[in-house]
Amino acid sequence: MVVSVFLNFIYLLFPLACYFLYLVYSKVSFEEEKYLFLDLAIFSSYYICNRFGDVSLVYTFIINVPLLIALYKKRLIPSIFLSFCIAVFLSETYTANLSLLLLEYFLIFILSFSTKYKTINIFFILKVLFVIITLLLMPKQVITLSRLTYDIVTLIVMYATFNFIILFYKKAETTVNMYYSLESITKEKKLYESLFKITHEIKNPLAVCKGYLDMFDIKNTKKANKYINIINQEIDRTLMLLKDFSDVSKMNIEKNVMDVTMLMEDVCDEVSLAFIGNVKFKHSFSDEEILMDGDYNRLKQVLINLIKNAKESIKDSGMVILEGKLINKNYVINIRDNGQGMDKETSNKIGTAFYTTKKNGTGLGVCLSKEIVERHGGTITYFSKESKGTTVRITIPIKNKAL
Repeated sequence: MVVSVFLNFIYLLFPLACYFLYLVYSKVSFEEEKYLFLDLAIFSSYYICNRFGDVSLVYTFIINVPLLIALYKKRLIPSIFLSFCIAVFLSETYTANLSLLLLEYFLIFILSFSTKYKTINIFFILKVLFVIITLLLMPKQVITLSRLTYDIVTLIVMYATFNFIILFYKKAETTVNMYYSLESITKEKKLYESLFKITHEIKNPLAVCKGYLDMFDIKNTKKANKYINIINQEIDRTLMLLKDFSDVSKMNIEKNVMDVTMLMEDVCDEVSLAFIGNVKFKHSFSDEEILMDGDYNRLKQVLINLIKNAKESIKDSGMVILEGKLINKNYVINIRDNGQGMDKETSNKIGTAFYTTKKNGTGLGVCLSKEIVERHGGTITYFSKESKGTTVRITIPIKNKAL
C-alpha cells in the first residue's frame, strides 16, 4: 500500500519537476512559453498517473492533483479537458454515475474560476457533498456505509496532502521566480556597470579638451594648431568609448602594430598639462622604436587613467614618475607616486568593480584598466605602503624590438 502510494506520487510529481528544471536551465522569459510547458507538464502528469497508477481509493484523489494545479493557475483549456477526462475515467473505473461526476467537476470548475475561495477548499467541500449524495442516493456505488469512517479519514489525509503538494508547487515556483529575479538583477548590474564605465572614462578626454580650450589663444597660431590636433584626438577617443560601450557585454580591442615609445611620448604630452603647482611629473624611457601588437588608444586610456589616479593620491606636494623599459620580451611600465598609499585591505580590493576610496569615484577605472591590459596578454600589479606611496607595474608582451 505504502509503495503503491509512493509510486503514484512519483508519477504525479516527475513531470512537474521536469517543468521547473526546464524553466531554470532554459531561462524561459516569455509567459506564454512558460504556460505552454506548464500545460504539457500537467497533461503528462495526468497521463502517467492514468497509465501506470493503481486504482485504489487514494488514487482517485491523487489523479485530481493535475486538475487542481490547472485550476490554481487559472488555465482554462487544461482545466476543462482534465475535468471531463477525470469524470469519465472515474465513471468507467468505479462504475459511478457519469452525469453526477460531470456535474461535480463542472461545479468545481465554475466555482474555482468565479470565486476567490481556495481551489482546494472548493474541491473538497464539493467532494464531501457529492460523497454524501452518492451515499444517500446510490449506497452501493463507490462509497459504502461500512467504509465511511475509513473514507472520512482518507479524505482528511488527502486534504492535508493536497495542501502540501500545492505548497510545494508554490515554493518551487517562488524559487524559480527568485532565480529569474537574480538573473535580471545580474543583467541590470552589468548594464549599470557599463554605464558607470562610460561616465568614468569619458570624463578624462573631456577634461583634456576643456583644459586645452581654456588655454586656447587664436592669436598664437602654432599653439592653436597643436591644441586643435590634441582636442580632435580626444574627441575621437570619446566617440570610440561611446561606440564600444554601446555593447554592454563586450569590450572591443583592435590590435595593430604600434610603437610603445610613441605611446609613452603621447601620454606624457597630454598629462603634463594636468601637473600644475606642487605636484610634479617626470618620465624616463628609451627613445628607440619598440614595436608590439596592441590597441594604441586603449593602452593610452589605461596610462592616462593610472597617472591621473597617482596624481590624485598626492594631497599637498609630491611627484609622479612614469618609467618604461624593455625587459626580455616584455615592456614594463612603472607609474610611481609618493602619495598617501594604500593599506593592505585596500590593496587586496583594488581592481574590484565598484570599489573605490574616492568620494565621487565609481570604482571602475582601475577595473577597466586591468581588463584592457589582460586583453593584451599582460598583467597589472600594485605595490603600495600606507603614507609611502604606490607603484603600479604594467607588464605587456612585445612583438619584437626594432633594430
